[in-house]
Order: sequence, then C-alpha cells, then structure tokens
Amino acid sequence: MIDFELNESQKMIISNLDKNLEENFDLRIENKKADGNKNNNHGWDEIKALGFLGLLSSEKNGGLGLSFFDFTLTLESWGSKLCDGPYLENSIIIFLLEKMNNDYSNNLIQEISSSKKIITSIISEQFIGKEQIPMIYKENNEYFLEGNVKNLPYLEQSTDILILALLDNEKKIVIVDKNKLRILDENKTITGQSLNDINTEKLLISKNEIIESKEFEFAEFYSMLFTLAKCAESVGIASTVLNMTIEYVKNREQFNKPLASFQAIQHSASDMYTKLSETREFVRYCSKLSIDDKNMKKYVSLAKIKCDEELSKIAWNSHQIHGAIGFTWDYGLHLMTRKLLLNKSLNGDSLLHSEIQLQ
Repeated sequence: MIDFELNESQKMIISNLDKNLEENFDLRIENKKADGNKNNNHGWDEIKALGFLGLLSSEKNGGLGLSFFDFTLTLESWGSKLCDGPYLENSIIIFLLEKMNNDYSNNLIQEISSSKKIITSIISEQFIGKEQIPMIYKENNEYFLEGNVKNLPYLEQSTDILILALLDNEKKIVIVDKNKLRILDENKTITGQSLNDINTEKLLISKNEIIESKEFEFAEFYSMLFTLAKCAESVGIASTVLNMTIEYVKNREQFNKPLASFQAIQHSASDMYTKLSETREFVRYCSKLSIDDKNMKKYVSLAKIKCDEELSKIAWNSHQIHGAIGFTWDYGLHLMTRKLLLNKSLNGDSLLHSEIQLQ
C-alpha cells in the first residue's frame, strides 16, 4: 500500500528548500552553462548552507538523521530547479557509511556532513560496466592504483574521489585525494556539466584509503541508490515541464480561445499528468523500502525503466504543445529536456534493467 501523504515536517523541509533554490535561479546563467560558456552549479551552495549534506547522517555524527525517503523528496525540488553539484553522491556515500558504523566511517561522515570533505564518484557507471575500472596491486607491502577513470563529474567542487578498483579480481572501493590525480581531459555534457578524465598511474595509496565493507556490497548498493536518486531528480524536472506546459496553455490563445479549452490539448496534458503522477509515486514507494529488501533491486530497475520511458514522453509532448517557442533559448524548456535526456543516459538503459527483471 502506497502512502501518498507527506507529514508536516516533510512539507516544511520541501517548502524551505524550494524557497532557497528559487531565489538565485537565473535562466541566463543556465543557458550560458548549456552553451559551454560558464561553469555553474545552481543549488549546491544553498544545499551546503542549509546543512542538507547531513540530511542522512545520524545525530551522533552531526546530521539530521532523516530517512532516504526524505532525501528523495529534496531531490524532486533539486531537479525541479535544475540544480547541479555532488549532493547525490555525498548523501548516498553517507547513507552507506552509516551502515558500516565504525570509527573510520563515522569520522568520514562527520567530515562530509560539515563540508570539510566533498566527494565525487563515478562508481555507478563503473559498476554497470560503462567505465573503466583501475587495478590495485601490491609491491613491497605498499598499495598502488593503476589505470584511468573517465567522465568524472564535479572534480572542481570536490576534495576527494571515490572509485571502484580491482584487487586480486575483487571489487574494492578506494577514496583518493584529488590533488594526487593527474587530469587528462575535460568534456562537457549536453547540459554543460564538466566531466574529467583522470589518470592514477602508479598512484601510491594507503591501506586506509581502501574502504572495506563486510556488511554489504558497497558498489552494488551505491549503484542501486544512485539510480533511484536520479529517478527522483528526474521526477522533479518533469514536474517543472508539466507546470510550464499548464501555464502556457492557460495563457496562450489560438482562434481567440485559450489553448487549454481545446480537447486535444486537454487530453495531452491529462496524459502528461497521469504519467508523472504514476512515476512519482512508484519512485517514492521504492525510496521507502529497506535496502535489505530482497525486491528492492528489481523495483529500482523498474522505476528506472518507467522514468526513462514516461518522463521523456512528457518532455516531448510539452515541446509539441509549445511549438516553436519551446525550443527557443530564452524560454528554458530545452534545459529541462536536456537534463532529462542526460539522466536517461546514466545508470544503464532499459535493456539492462529489463534483464534485471528476469533474474
């Protein structure tokens, strides 16, 4: 049974976050970013200032001790305002470190929650096999990291990176100071987000930099939660697309009538609303599950399939209703579409997640 209601605390958190994210949103800056002329991570400073990096930290580690469901609600707001920055990565890392519950993980949580340490990661893409996995080898009782990491986001905003590496063919999680790394190249996504290729050739690492997780498979759980988080973000983006569409058809006239009065437009808008509502509630349902639930992996994959298929249709239907203005630079709908398509390209496609349904 899905509980569709939010409690008063959740409503207050979302209202406060919406207000803060709306204040500094500038469409002109976002357009410059999409054009590759400006590096901008709207919402990132606001998230840190509000203390939301500690949203999933326990109170003993200086955080708010909220649930993963609460976190995904903030991601709907985050997505709706086209926010960018390593908020998802650090929150999920904190959530998993809390499960480990040892001195090292607790200290790391406290550093991340207070923004003393900011981590970026590409583990999810490494785990599904789309990106290279470096090797760890041992020589004279010392550990070395060897290999390249491609398409790493948010390197400029981070102090450390978290990557998947192989030690004797076993998957290990390694945290590395970014100052030790050599940057090979910089690329841009369709939203203007910077991605870096880095080299770890013969990089000396300490044993402490290899995170041992005996309780669970860190990389698998990270990939699953990151996929779910991106789904919640996409739901937020699609909600803005729907709101823009509704405002447009209410105010735009054709044949001396509002567009909203035409039955074909009403049917299309209703279809968009239904797709969004169904997808949102299923993503929220998944975020309420325990990560120990044996069905969670399949449910998250199903949520990813639904987001990829339904939310992109909402964007294209919106463009069809808007007509030419929807593609203009100053209107902003294209920014939402770009972000939805970028999220669709991450964390595996529908074929991969359909195969998970058959396992």
